[in-house]
Parts: sequence; C-alpha cells; structure tokens
Amino acid sequence: MGKDIYAVVGARIKEERLRAGLTLEGLAERADISRSFLAYIESNGRKASLGTIQRLAAALRVAPADLLGDALRPQRDALYDAAQQFTQLVRDKSPDETAAVLNIVRAATKRARQKR
Repeated sequence: MGKDIYAVVGARIKEERLRAGLTLEGLAERADISRSFLAYIESNGRKASLGTIQRLAAALRVAPADLLGDALRPQRDALYDAAQQFTQLVRDKSPDETAAVLNIVRAATKRARQKR
C-alpha cells in the first residue's frame, strides 16, 4: 500500500479543508467533532473512524472516497499493468477463448525462460 492510510486521510482532510476555506474550528463544528481531535487527525496523531471520515466528508461536501486518496489503490508496477492488460484482453471472451489465451501466455513464458 505504500503510505500509511491514516497519514493520507489526514493530509487529504487538511487539503480539502483549506480548499474550502475552512478553519479547524469551522470544519470541526460542521462535522460535530472537537477542534483538537480534527487537528490530531490532520497531523496523523489520531486515527479517524469510518463514521468520522463520513461526517468530515459530508461537512467538506466531498465523497468519503475522496479523502482516502491513493491509499487504497494498489501500487502500480509492471506486473499490475500486465494483469490489467490481460484482464482487458479476455474480458469479453468465452471461457474456452480465455483458456486458449492463457495457454499461449504460458507457452511464451516457458519459451522465454528456455532462451535465458
């Protein structure tokens, strides 16, 4: 996952709060939490529950997922990209066609290993 999800959420809450032109006090009041708790969340000192994240998102007029940022997205690397491309390639294929493509990939992989 990379970054700590609570650090990402805290930073995203702060970004959205500043974008909305809200003070800590203003957002805390809207979300019905204390200013000190919000400050701790933004500085990664405290972990916000899902309910608190939902209230903060509503107060900021954003989707809760917007506050999660990239924290829950898988790290993209060559293997991830290849898996995504393979999925797109076989998405609308029949089970037999998918099996045939997979067999071709296996054969190509085996041949590539033999050439090393």
